[in-house]
Amino acid sequence: MDKVRMETIKKIQQMEAFYVLFSRGTNNPFIICDPDTYNDQVWVFEDSKDLEEKAKPYMEQKNPVASIKVENKSFLNFYSTLFTLGVNEVVFVEKGSTTAFDLEEIVKRPDFSQLPENQRPLFNPQLQLTGIYFMQEFRRGVEMSEKESLNELEEEMAANLVKSKFLVAVEKQEEGKEENVQVPYIKNKNGDVFQPIFTDPGEFSKFNKEKKFKAVVVEFKNLDKILIPLAKGVVVNPQGFNLIVMSEQFENLLKRFGIQKENK
Repeated sequence: MDKVRMETIKKIQQMEAFYVLFSRGTNNPFIICDPDTYNDQVWVFEDSKDLEEKAKPYMEQKNPVASIKVENKSFLNFYSTLFTLGVNEVVFVEKGSTTAFDLEEIVKRPDFSQLPENQRPLFNPQLQLTGIYFMQEFRRGVEMSEKESLNELEEEMAANLVKSKFLVAVEKQEEGKEENVQVPYIKNKNGDVFQPIFTDPGEFSKFNKEKKFKAVVVEFKNLDKILIPLAKGVVVNPQGFNLIVMSEQFENLLKRFGIQKENK
């Protein structure tokens, strides 16, 4: 690595704050697929005015984007979260220059390989990534007929969805009272009930701020077994990209991608 590149990385790590393009449609950093390298990028700006310039074309395309400021104390958490989102590149913009860095050049990837397999945290970066790309496009304020790439994005996301395992929230119980376990649910504006499920511990912790719930791991093909009677389906990452999957879609999705359900 050349000296200039090393000095820029050091600057990124030590600056007081930076600005990030944020998607209101997914409640995550706005992710850009580089048209030449196909790297999945998040752009980081030293100056908020440079971010405003970068945001203009996306706003013209009716993407619900905004600027967020990330303080130095939150840098490690921010970069670590990018791994869970499937991001592999950070583009740093400072006055007069734009430089792309592999995410692992800036922060070390968390390594859980030394933990027993049953103790390793659950992550679904490919589902997060494809879900975010789909929702960024789906929630643009234009007619569905104008969203030419939507079918392809949905196909990629759905393929990852059916292969994934999820964290399902259940209420913590005193020993011996497990038969009375309570499961949280979410209501939409119409009063419809959905059961929240999560791709990773970070998404689960956003929902579980009061630490009332524990998480159990469930494969997509088994979600129908744990769905509460009131629920019309599940909502994946309600504080994230907020994807609703209706219960009647479960079977069709499994068949579509050739996933066999386990015998009950």
